[in-house]
Amino acid sequence: MNSQFDNDPRIEEAVKFLRLCGDAESSNRMEAMEDLKFAAGDQWPTEIQNSRNLEARPCLTINKIDAYVRQVTNQQRQQRPRIKVHPTNTQADAKVAEVIEGITRHIELNSNADHAYDNAFDYSVRMGWGFWRVVTEYVREDSFDQEIFIKAIENPFTVYFDPNSTAPDGSDAERAIITTMIPKAQFRKMYPGKDDGQGFQPKATGDDAAEWMTKEDIRIAEYFWTEREKATLVLLSDGTKIFKDELPSADVLLLAGIQIIDERPTYKKVIKWCKLTTMEVLEEREWPGRFIPIVPVYGQQIIVDDKRKKFGLVRFAKDPQRMYNFWRTSMTESVALAPKAKWLLAEGQDEGHETEWAAANIKSSPVLRYKQTDIDGRTAPVPVRLQPEPPPTGVMTAAAAISDDLQTVLGIFDPAQQMPGNVSGKALNGAQQQGDMSNFHYYDNLTRSIKFTGKIILDLIPKIYDGQRVMRIIGDDGQPDLITVNEKTAVGQVLNDITVGEYDVVMDTGPGYNSKRQQAVEAMAPMMANQDLFKIAGDLIFRNMDFPGADVIADRLAASNPLAQIDDKSPIPPQVQMQLAQGKQTIEQMKQQMTAMQLEIDNRGSIAQIKEEGANRRKLMDVTARAHNTETMAEVKVNDQNTRAITSQNKTELDAIVQLMLHHMDTKRLEAEIDRRNQEQYQFAQTAAQDIEQGANPLTTRQ
Repeated sequence: MNSQFDNDPRIEEAVKFLRLCGDAESSNRMEAMEDLKFAAGDQWPTEIQNSRNLEARPCLTINKIDAYVRQVTNQQRQQRPRIKVHPTNTQADAKVAEVIEGITRHIELNSNADHAYDNAFDYSVRMGWGFWRVVTEYVREDSFDQEIFIKAIENPFTVYFDPNSTAPDGSDAERAIITTMIPKAQFRKMYPGKDDGQGFQPKATGDDAAEWMTKEDIRIAEYFWTEREKATLVLLSDGTKIFKDELPSADVLLLAGIQIIDERPTYKKVIKWCKLTTMEVLEEREWPGRFIPIVPVYGQQIIVDDKRKKFGLVRFAKDPQRMYNFWRTSMTESVALAPKAKWLLAEGQDEGHETEWAAANIKSSPVLRYKQTDIDGRTAPVPVRLQPEPPPTGVMTAAAAISDDLQTVLGIFDPAQQMPGNVSGKALNGAQQQGDMSNFHYYDNLTRSIKFTGKIILDLIPKIYDGQRVMRIIGDDGQPDLITVNEKTAVGQVLNDITVGEYDVVMDTGPGYNSKRQQAVEAMAPMMANQDLFKIAGDLIFRNMDFPGADVIADRLAASNPLAQIDDKSPIPPQVQMQLAQGKQTIEQMKQQMTAMQLEIDNRGSIAQIKEEGANRRKLMDVTARAHNTETMAEVKVNDQNTRAITSQNKTELDAIVQLMLHHMDTKRLEAEIDRRNQEQYQFAQTAAQDIEQGANPLTTRQ
C-alpha cells in the first residue's frame, strides 16, 4: 500500500472520519434504506414472499404510502419558502438589501435550486434526511468571474455528515464528506497520472483502505473540515472590526486619522477542502465561506438511549401497509379460489347437448337447451344455477379498518370522508388544512434549511462578487433586471456596494407569487366598479391578471396615470414621489391655463390691430377720393392706368378687412367661453395648491 496514506494527515483524518460516521449512523442508515425500499414498493418480507411464491399464491402490493408521501411533498411545491434579506447594521442599506435579495433569487434560478430543494425534501419525508450543497464555479473557461450555485445531492447515502452536529439546519457541523465509488477506468481519464491503486490488495476485514478500493472501483471523497487559528481582533475609531494581521500599515492609519480603540484575543475560523483517495490528495483549496457548504434537511429526530434516531413518514406506516396488503391479497385469493357457479340438473337432461353445458361457465351462449325428462323418462324440473360463496365478510371488514389505521398513523385524512353530506368548498379546504398540520414539521424543517442556505450565500456574496460587474437580479414577481454592483463613480463613491454591511435572512413562507397574484385580483376586482379608485389603481388590477393583453391594458392605463410613474428603485420614498407627481400635474394644469390666457391676449391684440388697420385704410380711401375730384381730366387720363391699379389693390385690401372683421365676430362669440374656462381652471389651481400645502391628494379630493 502507498506509504503516502501514513504520511498525509488529511487522508488519515478522512478515513477515520468516514469510519466514525459509519459507526454512529449505521442503525439509521440501515433503517432508512429499508424505509426507502418499502416506499418504492418492496413491502413483503422476503421469507413470506418466497414461501407464497413456492405455493403459487399471490403477493399483492397496493402501495398507498407513496400517494401519501406525494401529498406532503406536492403541497411543499405549491408553497415554496422564499429568502428575504434584511440589513442589520448602520453600514447596510435597505436598497442594497433588495439588490442582494435579487442576486439570491438569481442564484436559485440559475442553479435550478427548486430541484435540489424538492429532491432533499422528498428523501426527508421518505427516510428521514436529504442534502443539497452550495458550490462556486467560474462562469466560463476564459473568465475569472465566479458564480454561486446550489446543487442537488441525488443520493443522500453518499454524504457522511458530522455526527456531533445537533442544529436542526446543520449549521454547527465541523466536518463532512461527500464520497462516491467510480470505475478505475473513469478515474484514470479524470486524473491522468494519479495513483489508481492497481497494486493494492485488501488484507482483511477492517482494513482501513479496503472500503475505499476494490478490484475494479475506487472511492473519491470531498472532505470538508474546520480549522481555528488564534488571532487578535482590533476595534478601530471608525467602528471597523478587523484582525490585527490584516491591518494596514501605521502610516496609512495615521494619514486617515484612524486609531486603535480596543483589541481582544480570539480565533479565525477557516474551512478547508480537498478531494482525495486513500492513496493521495487530488485537489485542495480553502473554502471562501465560514460554513460547511452542505445543507441537511431532516424529517423527524428523537434521542433514545443517547442515540439520535432519524426517520420519516414511512417508518411507522409500514405495519398498517403490510396488513393492508395481506388482507387485500387474502380477499383476492378467496375470490380467485372460489368455485365457479354450477348448474343443477337431472341426469339425462343434457343428453345431446353435453358440449354446450360443459362450456356454460366459459362461453356466453345465447341459449342452453335441455330435455324436460331425466334418464328414466320422468319429468324433471328446469335446471338451476348454484351461486358461489361470497368473499368472507371478515376479510373485507379488516381491509377497510386497516385503511383507516394507515390514515391515522400518517396523520393524513380524506376530508370528504370526515364531513359527509353537502358541505362547502371552504369547509373542505379548512378540513384539509387541519389535516396538513399533522405533517407541517417537515415543511418547517425545510424552511430552516433554506434559511441556512441563504446565510451561506450572504457570506459568499461579498467574496465572490467583490468587483464591479453587471448582474441579473430577479424581483418578487419573477421579472429579471440588470444592475451594476460595486459601481465606482467619478467622485469616489461606490453604488450598490455589496461588499460592506451586515445582512440577515428572514424566510417568507406561504403561497407563491402566482397564488398571491390570483388572490390580489379577487380582492381588487370590486375596485373596477369605483370609477375614482379605478383611475388611480386600474393599471395595478390589470397587471395582476393573467390573460393575453392584460399587460398592454395595464401599460396604457399607467401612461395616463401620473401616480403610476412611481419608481420603486428610486431612493426617494414613494409618498414623496406621489406628492411630486401631484405637484407636477398641478403645474402642468397651471401651464395650460397660462397658455390659454396668453392665447386670449394674443387674440385681443390681433383684433385691435385689425381695427387700427381698417381705420387707416378708410382714411386712405377718403384722401384718394378728394384727389380724384381736384384732378383735371388730362391728369385722370394720364393716371388712369395707375388709378385702376390702386383701385384693384384697395379692393383686395378691403376684402381682407371684411374677412378679418368676420373672424373678429367669431372671436367675440368665443370670448365668453374662454372667460368661463379660465375662471374654472383658476379656481381648480387655487384649490390644488391648498390641498398640496395640507398634504392631501388634489386628484382624490377634487376628482
